[in-house]
Amino acid sequence: MNATAQDGTGITARPPRVLLRGSGCSPAGPAVVVYRLESGRHRQTGVVVEVSIDDYRGGRIRRHEATQPARVRELEEQAETTGTERMPVMLVHRGHLRIAEITAEAPTARLNDKGVTHTVWIRHDEAWARALCDEIGRIGNLYIADGHHRMLAAERYAARRGHLGSEHPSAFTLAALFPSDEMRILGYHRCFTLASGNTARDVLDRLAEHPLTERIEESPAAETKPGVVAVGVGDRWYRLRLRASGALDAFAIEQELLPKLHDLTEAEAAPGSHAVETCRCSGQNAFRLIPHPPTIDQVLAISDEGRPMPPKSTWFDPKPTANLFLRPLT
Repeated sequence: MNATAQDGTGITARPPRVLLRGSGCSPAGPAVVVYRLESGRHRQTGVVVEVSIDDYRGGRIRRHEATQPARVRELEEQAETTGTERMPVMLVHRGHLRIAEITAEAPTARLNDKGVTHTVWIRHDEAWARALCDEIGRIGNLYIADGHHRMLAAERYAARRGHLGSEHPSAFTLAALFPSDEMRILGYHRCFTLASGNTARDVLDRLAEHPLTERIEESPAAETKPGVVAVGVGDRWYRLRLRASGALDAFAIEQELLPKLHDLTEAEAAPGSHAVETCRCSGQNAFRLIPHPPTIDQVLAISDEGRPMPPKSTWFDPKPTANLFLRPLT
């Protein structure tokens, strides 16, 4: 059962065929699957569906970040080896879907994972499922918040199975859809080890002389705001104030600042993190750059323009967890 806007240009969605971890159950027939993420005081509630790969190809599912080829190949290999999807792509939409009534019921499953509470409701109601998919078909574009690599890997997996038809599981991918006004974006660290013989002063001097830099000043903590990048060197923090350029801070870091620092560094020290206290390069011979996070409206606008941001530009938090939903691809 699919849903498409009547003009043929809307999102095609269908109820998910998944096994739910911890409950031992799978929706028997068309069902509505509501998914809530809670972290501290933050809460976002959406739905889990299967969305058509053709919507990604056609630009109705839009991206905002570039991808890294090695990571895409890794995910392709996982899909080929396991024949399953284990984590939904997190998509954002404008407006709200009518699901509040379902969350008033007792949940089907609840899981706490790394400080995030994941709650799932499954309602076995074919009419409601059909109405929900129809509603998704009319909401306009969807936007990738988290899962750019998974989405591209799913597209390539589907391309190798195009002969199986548009209704085959490989023609769809698992997705969790959330309203844009419930999303939270945090700052994303870029951590780099210093090459032998280079010092913190070398980094600060190079940044200070850059034409995009207005000034650098010490700061008691990692503080950011639009136009101000937090720079961490060892255990000390600085505020790097950027001259107005019209570009988002993430673009300024990737396209302007980092190219001027490449000879001072060996490699990126660790995966980015949104939490200062858990940053792995703290206290080492390394430095960190943390831009102020873009707003959700800026991310959607960049997606609409078709102008992807550099990898590691956004950190949507919280995210869906792996292995809560298991979707067969065969």
